[in-house]
Order: sequence, then C-alpha cells, then structure tokens
Amino acid sequence: MSKTRILYLFTRTPLHVGAGASVGAIDQPVQRERHTGFPIIPASSLKGSFADQWPTSLKDEKGRMVRVLTEKQGETTVIKETSEAAWLYGSDAPNHAAAGALLFGEARLLAFPIRSAKGSFAWITSPLLLRRAARDGVLTIELVEKITSPTDEQAIYDGGAASPLDVGGRVVLEEYTFTQSGPLAEGLSRRFAELIQDAVWKEVASRLVIVSDGMMSFFAQNACEVAQHVRISDETGTAEGGALFNQENVPSETVFYAVLAATGSRLKANGYADKTAEDALNSFAMKLTGDQPFQFGGDASTGLGYCTVKLV
Repeated sequence: MSKTRILYLFTRTPLHVGAGASVGAIDQPVQRERHTGFPIIPASSLKGSFADQWPTSLKDEKGRMVRVLTEKQGETTVIKETSEAAWLYGSDAPNHAAAGALLFGEARLLAFPIRSAKGSFAWITSPLLLRRAARDGVLTIELVEKITSPTDEQAIYDGGAASPLDVGGRVVLEEYTFTQSGPLAEGLSRRFAELIQDAVWKEVASRLVIVSDGMMSFFAQNACEVAQHVRISDETGTAEGGALFNQENVPSETVFYAVLAATGSRLKANGYADKTAEDALNSFAMKLTGDQPFQFGGDASTGLGYCTVKLV
C-alpha cells in the first residue's frame, strides 16, 4: 500500500529552475504552469537533488559509482550488492532495473513574498492556491470554505493598528493599492505559521494577504527577481561582446509544497525486498533532521536555490 506526506520548501535564497527556452525579454525564465503562470519546481528536480544526498558506496569494475552491483553466476546475472539509494530512487542496472519507492510530485506555489509600502513585504496567496492546498491535504476543506474571493481591487488580511501592512484600511503591494475586504478566516494564519519552522516565516500571521487569482497570477509572473549576467571569455578573462543575458529567479522566502508518496520496495534483493512504504518515508525523513538546507535548481556555486525543507 502507498502512503503520502506533504513536503514543504521555503526558499532561503533566490531559486532558478530554468525553463530552457525564452519567450520574451527574459533570456532564462523559470519554469511555470502554462495556464496560471505560477512558478513550480518540477518533480525531476526534487528527486535528483534529494538523490544526491544518498551517496552510494558501491563501485562497478571500472570504479564508477553505481546503485546496484551485479555479477555473473553461470548464465545468470544476479544482484551482488545494493544501496539504500537504489531502493528509494530506483536502479537502472542491466537486468535489474527497478523503480524507486519514493514518488515525487511537483512543488506548487503556496505563498509568494512581495514588496509592501508599509512593513517592507507581505506574503500573498489566493483562493485558487488555497483550494489546491486543501485538495492536497495542506489545509482543511472547512477552513478554505470560509474564505471569500476578493475582487482585483480588494485584499483579505488582518488589519488594524497591530498590522505591519495596514495603511488606513488599505494595503499597498508593489504599485497597487488594495482595499481591505475583511479579515483572514479564523485559524488560517495560525495554520500557515505551523507549516514551517523558520525565523522569518514565523511572522506570516501578521503578513499574510489573500488577493484575487488574477492578481496572484500577475504578481507571480511580474514580481520575480531578474538578474543580469555576462559570459566571461576563458581566453581573455573579460566579458564577451554580446553575451549579456537576463535570468529570472523566484525570490527568497517563497513557499512551495509537494506531495510525496511511497510504495513498498520494488527492488527485490539484498535486504530491501520487504521494505514498506512507511520504511521509505522514515528513511527519507532521517535526511531532513536538523536545519540543513537543500539546494535545488541551477547556480548552486553562486548561492541560488538553498531551501529549508520539512516533511509532514
């Protein structure tokens, strides 16, 4: 039987998971959903980054690192040794290929940081993101049903004198002013604060703003960071002519979540045949203990893509 958990990712530094194609002024955009424009982290990026945290100690006859070692016994090739990585992430060993026990879904947007005229910044979300989160098990249906959909000129947030964002019943995000249409549903900000343990995220209760789905899509597509880069010539050590390019990055303090499922072991060898879905999730969770950040996407050597990760 399969089991599922929710994996939360909180970007500590800007994140770039490239789309591989340019469709405008941005030479290297991030990957997005086609219909909403919300940034995503593909499941393949999650799986590859986590798999790198399971260095295999197995080497083949040529000294290459592998997940499964095999040997010939007469006319039959049998598994000689296996690693935990082969059980969790799969093996492509000849004659012994097996899918991994962990099944990753893409990481979806839950909350997006954006500039505020008062209080520096806010986290925005929208009814669509909240309904998705309820469908995937992040929030309860009962909690989301309390939320009304604001118009493009309205926002839902907890205002008043205690709010770091409120300007006389309004909130100013980027260059747009929104009128408060009501407070957050009871329990919503508390539930958000429980999702991730982080010194910055703990302020979400006073900085959470619900905007319309249309404004959420607009901000997610137009309020990402755009960094300019230039390619350096290996021969001269100086900038190459015509080699300036723009790279889009998802800002730090963005919150994603992904559904992580697990099955019983599909690698039938060497002590892993009887492993259960619960065993796989527990083994994966052991890597997430402590405050160790994980890196996703490109430009790791320049500090991009480092995230706080939590499995619930």
